[in-house]
Amino acid sequence: MPANVFSIAPGLPFLRTLANGLLDGRILPGLNLRDDPLALAGLTIYLPTRRAVRALGQEFARALGGAAAILPAIRTLGEGDAAALFAAPTDGAGLLPTIGAVERRMLIARFVRRWKGQIAEMASGLLDGEEIVLPTSSADALWLARDLARLFDEVEAEGTTLTALSGLAPERLAGWWQLTLTFLQILTDHWPAVLAERGLADEAQAQNEHLRREAARIAAREGAGPVVVAGSTAASPATLALMRAVARRRDGALVLPGLDRFLDEASFDAIRAGGETRLAGSAPGHPQYVLKRMLTGLLVPRDAVDHLAPSPGDPLAAREAFVSDALRPAATTDAWGEPSHRHPPEALADLALVEAENEREEALAIAVAMRDALADPSATVGLTTPDRSLARRVSAELERFGIAANDSAGRPLAATAPGTLMSLTLACALTPGDPVTLVALLKHPLVRLGHSAVEARRAARAIEILALRGNVGIADAAGLSTILDKAMKAFDRQAAEAEAAPAQGPAPRIARAVRLVSPADRLLACDVARKLEAALRPLTDLRGAPEAQVALFALALTRALEALAADENGTPTPFYATETGAAAAAFLQKLVACPETGFAFPPRELPDVVEALIADESVRPRGGLSGRAFIWGALEARLQQVDCMILGGLNEGSWPQRSSSDAFLSRLMRAEVLLEPPERLIGLAAHDIQMALGMRRVVMTRSLRSGGAPTIASRWLQRLLTLAGPEGAARLRAEGEVYLYHACRIDIAKDGLARTERPAPVPPPERRPNRYSVTEVERLIRDPYAVYARRVLKLEAFPELMRSPGAADRGNLFHAILADFVAEGGDPADAGAETRLLAAAARRFEAERLPPDIEAVWWPRMERLAGNYIAWERERAPNVVRRLVETRGQVELPEIGVTLSGYADRIDVLADGTVEIIDFKTGTNPSVRQARVLLAPQLPLEGAMAKLGAFPETKGPVGAIAELSYLRLRERELFEEGLSYQDRRSGEAVTGDSLSDEALDRFRGLAAFYREPETPFLSRARPFRAGDVSGEYDHLARVLEWAAGEDAEEAE
Repeated sequence: MPANVFSIAPGLPFLRTLANGLLDGRILPGLNLRDDPLALAGLTIYLPTRRAVRALGQEFARALGGAAAILPAIRTLGEGDAAALFAAPTDGAGLLPTIGAVERRMLIARFVRRWKGQIAEMASGLLDGEEIVLPTSSADALWLARDLARLFDEVEAEGTTLTALSGLAPERLAGWWQLTLTFLQILTDHWPAVLAERGLADEAQAQNEHLRREAARIAAREGAGPVVVAGSTAASPATLALMRAVARRRDGALVLPGLDRFLDEASFDAIRAGGETRLAGSAPGHPQYVLKRMLTGLLVPRDAVDHLAPSPGDPLAAREAFVSDALRPAATTDAWGEPSHRHPPEALADLALVEAENEREEALAIAVAMRDALADPSATVGLTTPDRSLARRVSAELERFGIAANDSAGRPLAATAPGTLMSLTLACALTPGDPVTLVALLKHPLVRLGHSAVEARRAARAIEILALRGNVGIADAAGLSTILDKAMKAFDRQAAEAEAAPAQGPAPRIARAVRLVSPADRLLACDVARKLEAALRPLTDLRGAPEAQVALFALALTRALEALAADENGTPTPFYATETGAAAAAFLQKLVACPETGFAFPPRELPDVVEALIADESVRPRGGLSGRAFIWGALEARLQQVDCMILGGLNEGSWPQRSSSDAFLSRLMRAEVLLEPPERLIGLAAHDIQMALGMRRVVMTRSLRSGGAPTIASRWLQRLLTLAGPEGAARLRAEGEVYLYHACRIDIAKDGLARTERPAPVPPPERRPNRYSVTEVERLIRDPYAVYARRVLKLEAFPELMRSPGAADRGNLFHAILADFVAEGGDPADAGAETRLLAAAARRFEAERLPPDIEAVWWPRMERLAGNYIAWERERAPNVVRRLVETRGQVELPEIGVTLSGYADRIDVLADGTVEIIDFKTGTNPSVRQARVLLAPQLPLEGAMAKLGAFPETKGPVGAIAELSYLRLRERELFEEGLSYQDRRSGEAVTGDSLSDEALDRFRGLAAFYREPETPFLSRARPFRAGDVSGEYDHLARVLEWAAGEDAEEAE
């Protein structure tokens, strides 16, 4: 074989060196293409990725200096359509078309589901009753099918077959692997027949056949034009056949990326690989493993490779030797202690290490480093990391500098606007009940429903306020217009009642939110609600439908999406207009066009099925991004060149990523079918690191903690630091310290900026409240700022989203039932009192129209409560003259200019002329202690109001308060807690009457205090619980900015 195998060292820009080497005849001796640019047209070059293909074309243009030339044919080896390998269409004649990805997954998933149905009997004898986890849904089957498809592709690419598994002795495998082996044997036997029946081939199979035919064509057409294969690290048999055919030509050349020229023979020989040998141990994890295996397969010794490398005096050559030494095989690391392995200081020149405290700090430091590199107007910078979370963080941090980094990975289709619209549409139509999902669908930027974007958003807001907030029920898009109509009628009725009798009006919060909706927006909301139901009908009609295949469901989904996105002209332009819309359209087209596969599933599983199928789809932006700042994954960064390279996420588990076990093949089984061990991917990652460290300026970064847990530095970084020694490691960290310094200080407020203080507004006297309800007094005590925000600023918290009936609703319902019983004249002494109470309860339950699952729980509780309540009433009956329920009242306090109002659940007028005021509670708050110390003064203040004649039903002031009580309506018992108690310190008896007087006195003082013009309304004056910032106005008061360390001193 002629010596036409080359290697471009890490210290040289690979594609630029390749272009210049080809033009100058360095790689193809005898061909000086620079002087004859038209001769380039006869050259064919194979590269591993499309990104490299585009970049090489730019390098040729740069090297030619703008001179006219016909560029060579540059094709890909491992990415995209394999048909691009062919010089002419006839070269692919006789090949079967490839099976579509969706069709393939569906067919494999069908086998997975059948296996699940048959495995129970098989497992019982092998796993000795152990619990096994199997795919339980169609989506689970599709996820497993994806893993199986990857396994098939790997087997095909390696030129082997799974049939060797049939000779594996079952006793050598654990029980689970025996089950897997049985399944793989069945699938291996049947899958070729499935493909043959359809006249299709697997894509990996077609790719290999393309490569073999291309290799044969190249070997047979000697002299038809020079051929070069460059930059590939693939060592599959088909790829090696192509390389072998190229390397044997006189006008062919094989250019390897970064073959180690410094590693001694003993160390290089320790990376054993040959032919079809698959070795365990550390060899596959070495950066030169793949290249060693490639040379072995080509029968080319390392010393026969011609190296294109920096000059010996270049610091990059010193760094290349240093990195080679650091990454040498573990068996020869004892050489580090030899004097000959001491490296000069220039080996660490332009290297920096950033060790951040956490992921956020690392991302910010990387962004600072990228911004610093771009200070040179002609410089380029790239971040290479396999950690997509880190990449997204860095991309977001770069926006603060106005840099839109060119992220090679793009965005997952599921995370784009069309993708989220798909998932929201499916969730609302087929799994209703979540109001958040329904509101998100209504407010989605692509949802128009025949209106402009502005009108659609106005309608969404109106529907949210009127129908989906402040009430209970099931948020079902299929009945949205009914929910909206019912809510508007209820609000109109409450508004009319409030106008006729303001004291009986609706809660101000609800009324205020509703009043914000104009009549025009109401009409718009009704129209949009009806159109939303119609748009989703193709999907909602599928509820309860029989199983079907994905094409039928995808057609219904497409119709729904187009109806949702229809603009004023009735066309779904908003959905399809952008590049993300085009990607969504292509995805939907694949689903709609999927042939019959026999893989059917019920409609309710469609959201999960689509989620599984869309997971592999991504969208790469076409423009508008930086041409100087790049974010790459390890694969995308191969063969790329920038002025500053940043290697991010250098922690174990991130780079290299953890070697995950195969879901279907154990290590023993992989060895049996001649597949590479998982560590081979670590070796490729190590080679990526070795090549990246050849850039002129390299910044390495890692976080010391991830997810709150300590991290371990990447094994390669550990080796570099070990070989560098303490002084060298300190030098690397010092170089990176500047980025950490700026990252840590960039968000620190400028000196002199005042610290946020606790809000203490002082409104003028005319704006201060002069009317309080008894329930509002506790808020005035604990958080005066909340009263200020509510009463002075007129700000109200938005009502919560529609929810299922909860404990508070159950309490309100039970209160209303007990009030109905008393108001209707129910006598607890009657023999049929309990029956009468349950009849009143039945009427209320019927009016509430509770969901069946809620009613099934609440009604038995009501039945138990009825018996306990009647027993309690009968015990009290001899002393009670009158029972007053749900009594409203108010009293003016002219001496301070304040009115106090309140609402009493129950007032019992006793035989001795005194009264007992009772508050029904289904929960534990407020506690008796809080009421006794008047932190929760509602009940004592109601007593004071009764003594002043505030409640009309008592027919004037009452003589005295016999007791103030909480009646706890528990599920299994009903008990009364009185506020009267014996003071342990003074020994005096504190009665309900005296507690009422004290509460009124304190209120007078409190209200008068806040009527003073100088009194501030402090935020969280007496917080209920330290650290709890869930108050309605805590965000407005910016509590988190000033309250640290203060609440603990003031909380109870």
